[in-house]
Amino acid sequence: MKLEDYELEKCLGKGAFGEVYLTSKKGDSKKYATKKMDREEIEQGESMKYLRNEIVILQHLNHPNIVKFKEVKKTKKHFYIIMEYCNGGELSKALEKYQNKFGKPFPENIVQHLMRQIISAFRYIHEKHIIHRDVKLDNILLNYENEEDMKNLNLMKAQVKIIDFGFACKVSPQGLQYSVLGSPINMDPLILKKLNSSTKKTRQLGYNEQADIWSIGTICYQMLIGKPAFDAEDMDDLVSKVEEGNYSIPTSMSREVVSFLNGMLQYDGKRRLTAAQLSRHDFLNKDIKTFHSIDLQKVSKKVDDKGLNVNVKSNATIWSIFNADSESLLTSIAGHKFIQPVDEKEEIDFENQNKLVDTTKASFVQLPSKGIPDNPTDIKVTGMTEEELKKQAQNSSGYTFTTSIFD
Repeated sequence: MKLEDYELEKCLGKGAFGEVYLTSKKGDSKKYATKKMDREEIEQGESMKYLRNEIVILQHLNHPNIVKFKEVKKTKKHFYIIMEYCNGGELSKALEKYQNKFGKPFPENIVQHLMRQIISAFRYIHEKHIIHRDVKLDNILLNYENEEDMKNLNLMKAQVKIIDFGFACKVSPQGLQYSVLGSPINMDPLILKKLNSSTKKTRQLGYNEQADIWSIGTICYQMLIGKPAFDAEDMDDLVSKVEEGNYSIPTSMSREVVSFLNGMLQYDGKRRLTAAQLSRHDFLNKDIKTFHSIDLQKVSKKVDDKGLNVNVKSNATIWSIFNADSESLLTSIAGHKFIQPVDEKEEIDFENQNKLVDTTKASFVQLPSKGIPDNPTDIKVTGMTEEELKKQAQNSSGYTFTTSIFD
């Protein structure tokens, strides 16, 4: 199939809005992926808004772990979105193949390798005050340098590429977002609550970039355990399990990975580590060979036949694991506090707690327990204007974009 200088060679897969083709371009040795979408379907409802949004956001992003767009073309019947080609497919499929081949989910060294790249990408977009809002294994692609590594599923040689920024949005540095978007199984508890219960109070609850951190925590858990942290049969069951906040970790896992997960899977967004702080976490920076095992004597009451029991609303278990003989997380993030207490009492409690901790040995400090306060409703969200949509811009990856193709 020809499209001006491009040739759509073969279909790589089909999705809700079209098909993806392996693509070559005349005079260019690179391969591309082209998403062919039906204009009639896209131009109905919200789909066009999300497509425009993705193009506008991606034209300003340039990171090795974020997929790059090449061009947008249209015919009478179709839109063609031409982008960077990733030969390894979706991370969800790679996990499935690995489990089928080896009979277990990814080991910690593979998760470390993949999470270093994922966290790097999200640190980059969060510093630009962009929220992805649909973080899931299906929206992470893999790319291998050669065919052999791809066939052998050599994930230690795989490069991560974050895709699908249709639901992404930009907020002001101190702003909040209120829309309910994303995949429920990976959704921030606050957004899940808004989805499941539309009341005046829940509608006024806002969120920021930390919503992505929860979602990253859920996919990290899935890579390590092989199933969702909150495995549910339906929406009511999912909401119930997330509200209870219980998940389990095999006792064979390292204290470093438990700490890393716990830094993301916090019910309250304010208690989660940021992407920048996660990038400095021991799990991503230390040699796997130096990791420590869980001291079962310290957590004996928290262990059953399912493993180590952890709750997203309580840090008691994590506190008991990480109160000795491991490098301090606070030290590793240059001594900065990674929690902002929400009132004066918590500030005092937090300071007193730190005085009792030998931070040269502690690897995790207990976090404040107070819940999310009602969020102010007068925060202005920085949206994409019509001028931005129609503006021609040279993006930092070297590609030229114009959204006028949608007019």
